[in-house]
This record gives sequence, structure tokens and C-alpha cells, in this order.
Amino acid sequence: MDVPDHYLKQELYELIRKDARSFDFLQKATLDGIWFWDIERPDHEWMSDGFWTMLGQDPATKQPLAREWQSLVDPEDLKVVHQALEEHFANPEHPFDQIIRYTHRDGSTLWIRCRGMAIRDDQGRPVRMLGAHTDLTPVKRAQAELESRTRDLARIARAMDNAQEGIIITDSQASILSVNRAFTQITGYTATEVLGHNPRLLQSGRHTPDFYQAMWRDIIHAGTWQGEIWNRRRNGEEYPQWTTISQVPGEDGQMDYVAVLSDLTDKRRTEERIAFLAHYDPLTGLANRHLLMEHLNRSLAHCQREGLHLAVITLDLDDFIQVNERVGHEAGDRILRKVAEQLKSCLRKGDMVARLGGDEFVVVAQLQPGIDQIRCLTQKMQSSLPQTLDDELQRLGLTASMGVVLSSQGDDADTMLRHSHQAMCAAKQTGRGTFSVFDVSQTQAAQALRDERQRILRGIEQEEFALFYQPKVDLKSGWVRGAEALIRWYHPDRGLLPPDAFLPQTAGTDLEFQLGDWVLAEALRQMDTWRGLGKSIPVSINVSATHLLQPGFARRLEEKLQEYPRLAPGDLEIEILESAAVEDWQRAAQAMRDCRNLGVRFALDDFGTGYSSLVHLRRLALDTLKLDKSFVGTMLQNPEDFSIVESVVSLAISFQLEAIAEGVETENQARVLMKMGCPIVQGFGIAKPMEASRIIAWAQDWEQSGLWKGL
Repeated sequence: MDVPDHYLKQELYELIRKDARSFDFLQKATLDGIWFWDIERPDHEWMSDGFWTMLGQDPATKQPLAREWQSLVDPEDLKVVHQALEEHFANPEHPFDQIIRYTHRDGSTLWIRCRGMAIRDDQGRPVRMLGAHTDLTPVKRAQAELESRTRDLARIARAMDNAQEGIIITDSQASILSVNRAFTQITGYTATEVLGHNPRLLQSGRHTPDFYQAMWRDIIHAGTWQGEIWNRRRNGEEYPQWTTISQVPGEDGQMDYVAVLSDLTDKRRTEERIAFLAHYDPLTGLANRHLLMEHLNRSLAHCQREGLHLAVITLDLDDFIQVNERVGHEAGDRILRKVAEQLKSCLRKGDMVARLGGDEFVVVAQLQPGIDQIRCLTQKMQSSLPQTLDDELQRLGLTASMGVVLSSQGDDADTMLRHSHQAMCAAKQTGRGTFSVFDVSQTQAAQALRDERQRILRGIEQEEFALFYQPKVDLKSGWVRGAEALIRWYHPDRGLLPPDAFLPQTAGTDLEFQLGDWVLAEALRQMDTWRGLGKSIPVSINVSATHLLQPGFARRLEEKLQEYPRLAPGDLEIEILESAAVEDWQRAAQAMRDCRNLGVRFALDDFGTGYSSLVHLRRLALDTLKLDKSFVGTMLQNPEDFSIVESVVSLAISFQLEAIAEGVETENQARVLMKMGCPIVQGFGIAKPMEASRIIAWAQDWEQSGLWKGL
């Protein structure tokens, strides 16, 4: 199955570490076509709109069919492309740079230069490729026109002036006879300034005389030469250009020379940006995980040879989500850049600081054993953290939790990094601004966690999990509006376990996705079963932000929905925590839009617990706001909680969203919510979560009882 463009674009977003501005730069900095290929999944290819436009195709129809590019390539050229790719994969020093003939939509032939670079993993194996297409057709056409020995100088002049590539015509003595408008735009020289001069006035000085001698030997013997040359503009700026020089018989019987040049400045910047993103964090300029592991492996080997000691320190800013929310994401990025600068200033030559993402940094430093040395460095880093934003008076109160491991305690780079992260987590538990040195007890705790996760995996395989359903009712009409699916574990030894007893252990692991996928599949199956019994009961499920943002989530959801054609749009609602949604609201908003296109509704859970923002209500594709039970349960005793509930209901009405109150336990609470304009509720006062087999009977009893009519 062909993979939709936005999933591949999302792969590209992962690669450049959530830096949307970097992706915009790749497309806007050049008129070339940008392409991306996941080598490990050959069907995952993506071509930018510029590539399809270059071929006369409609990008909107071609993006979902990225692999169609192969059918447009000359068969002989396609063989050469495959051979060049194999050589590049085998030897990174062998560049992938080919000129390929494509068939335009109108049937004409295009000459397109395709360049790419493989991104390799820690073992040097190619896993992805990024590159660009440059249309050289105007160059070929200019050559063809000039080689046809046409005497129509006016037509040649028009062709030259309309070409996007610079063109120079010289006589047999290499005196410039003519240049076109693009030449002036590229070099900064006017025609008057260069006519009669030798093109060597453009030379940058980077190339040796031997280079130019070899170039002229090719021109004289083969009649043409092409390659990359560094030249100098009129303002002194050096720049790379792709140059093709051909011999053309002149009117005097002597050979004239035609040079066609393309400015490669934007292309080179794009290539440099791609190379930078492969090793560095785009926000701070620090090393990324890939470069960190390379440095850590080299440093470990050096320290083992020299008898030195190496420390790995994982540093995580305390409560940075709240700081980011308070100052705004743009200011938050400035803070992270400032933290990066300050941490670098604390280190000696040869040490390294890297950013792994978010607000997590890793420091690799030579350090003598002993708690005093560790305390000195960690305090120095702690004191370096910025406490104000630029020159503003607003205090940030930044602190960091740090985990330290020494090389004598780590077997290899992966182990040391993992142990330092475990120590950092231990420091988090002791409070803000502390450090913890890794010890064996942390290994034991980590082993216990691994054992628990293994038991959860076995529970999935042995079908020990089940979904309970808590009804949601409309007090105004008396109808059962649906139910929330809540996972439970029938543990053979510990009995029926609530989600708090096992879900935290799955966070950040594949288990989180496996359980999430199981909940989704089971909820859809149960809704379809109820449909078969003549009862339509919409179901809402809780989905973690990491699960929602996992690549391919919407595609897998679509495949599951297709298994149950009896279900109607809106039967499934996904609940996502507000705090998780706004941590990366841009990606969350896109993922939610993709799911909304499938007819899935969205609810923002626990609304009002500290992250609320009207901006997020406008940006996120929401249908429902769920009032947190912590406010609903105390609203009749606490005036502040009452005001919060009342405000959230008003917000929902203003944004044309449905409001649902959780945790309703008494008639008075239900009555007040009705008056506020929030008749849809759930809670123990209505019904506790129950097995799926009881829902239909309960719903019939509720709707026939008329218990809501007195409210």
C-alpha cells in the first residue's frame, strides 16, 4: 500500500527534531525538488511539490504515489541510478550525483540532476536518504541551440536572456563576446564590465592551475566539459557554480566557446543544513544523540587506554513544561539556547554537552572519582542556569535534576547513558535542583521495572486485560450518550487491578503502544457487537500523547475502522490529556486533524488543571471539553472550584464544544451542572464502571426509570 505524503513528511519532521522552520527552509531556499527515502522501508518515499511541478504533474495527486517517479525515468538511466545508489551505500565517500532523463507530462524529455546523501546509524549502515533535484533541461536546451550553429543571433539572444542559467560566449582567444541577464544576476558584473575580458576575472583562487589545464584538455579533445567550480562575484563573495563549457564553430571558422553556469549557493546551503541536522540539534546547535554516542565511544576508549575517568551526566530541567507554558514556546526556545550556552561554558576543552530533545541535556566530561569533584561540577552547572529571560525582570527559577555515572561503573556508552538517566530519575524523586550518583540499587529497581513490564506483556498475550465502561448520560433528555472505556487487569495473583497499578510502568515503551492499540481494537469490536444487538453506544477511549503522535497512528486507526463498516462517524471519541496535548500542540493538532478526517471525535480530558489556554482551544480539533472531577467534586464547597467549573462550561458554549462533567456523585451536583448548561455527566452518582455485558440492560433501566426528571 502506498503511504500518504503527510506520514512521510512526519518522518522528515522526526529526522530534523521537530524543527518546522528547518523544513520550511529546505523547500523555500531553493526552487529545486527535495526528496526523502526511508531505506529500511523502501515504500516510504516522499517527493516535494517542487519535484512534481518540475515534471508538469499535479502534486496533490502525485504525492500519495511517490514511487511513480521510477516510471518516469529513462530505463537505461534507472539502471545507472540503482548502481550509483549501491556504490554510495557501500562507500560514503562515493557521492550519489546523477543526471537523469525524465519524461515530462507533455511527453518531452527533462534532464534532471539528482544528488543525495545517506544518513547512517551508529554502525555506519544507511537508514535514510535526503536529497534534491535540479532541472538542468534549460542547460541542455541552451547547449542544443548553440550547437545547432544557428545564425539567428536575435533568437539566441532572446533564449539567453530568458534562461535562468548564466551564459557566457567567448571567442577562440577566450575574450567574452556576450553574456545574458542571468549571468549579471549571478555574478554582479554587467555586460559592459566584462565584454572583451577573459572569464578568469571570475576566478576565486580556490583551484590550482592544474585544474584549469585539465578542464581545457577535455574541452579541446572532447568538445565539452562540465563540473563544479568556485568563482567570485563582483562584491568579492565566493560561490559554487555548476558549469558546462562547449565548443561551437564561429562565423570566422574559429571555435567559439559557450559556458552555461548555475549558481549552487542555495543548493549547497541546503546540503550543509542536511548534514548539520544529521549530527546536531537544530535549536541549540549542540551535538545530537548520534554525535554524542560517537564522542562517548571515542572518549571511553581513550580513557581506558590512558587510565583516566569519564563522567556522563544527564541533566533535566525541573518543571520546564510549566515554565514553557508561562513564558510561551518562543521564549522557551530562547531559554533552552541560553542553557546550552551556559553549560558549554562550564566545560573544559575535549568535554561535550549534547541535547537529546525537550529539556534533557547530557554532559560528557573527564572527572576524577570522588563526591567532591562531582559536587563541584554539578553545582557549577546548576549555578549557570539562566534565572531571567533576556533583560526582563521575570524570574524563571530554573533548576535541574542531574544523574551522574563514572566510567568505572559503566560497561559501554549505551550502559553509561542509561545508568546516568536512571540516576537522574532518582534525583527527580528527591526534589528540585539535586544530583544523584548511580548505584547498584538503581540497577535493582530497573530490573524490577523490567520484570513488571515483562509480566504486563505476558498479560497481553494471555488476554488478561478487559475494558470496563462508565456510562455518560444527558440529564436533560435522559438518554445514554455513550460510555468511557477504562482498562482493567485480571491479574492471576493480585486480582482486578485499576490502570494506575500498571499503566505508569508502560510509559515511553512499546507496551504503551501495544496496550493502546489493544484498547482501540477492543472498543471498536465491542461497539460493533452492541450494534449487532440493536443498540448504538458511542465509546470514548483514553489515548496517550506519545501514542497519538506515533508515526502512522491515523493510518492504523483507519485500517481498524474499515473492519467495522456498521459503525458510524462519531461513534469513537479519543480523549487526550490537556497537559499532553499542549506539550507539542503543533504535532498534536495535525494528528488530531488526520483522525478527525476519519470521523473520529476528540475530547480534551482534565480541562482546567493548570495548562488551559484559549489559544489551544482554537488550534486543536476538539469536539468536547471534560471538566476534571477534582473541580466537580468540590464545587459546592469551594467557591473557586465553582467558578472554574462555571467558566469551563461557558468556554465550551462559546467555542461550540460539548461539555462533560466527570466525577458527579450527588443530585445537587447534577442539578447545579444542569443550571450551568452542562447536562452531560458521568460519575459514581450515575453509575460505576461496569463490564460490557451489563451496559445494554443498565441503559434500558436508566432511560425507563425517569430518575433525571426531578433535576
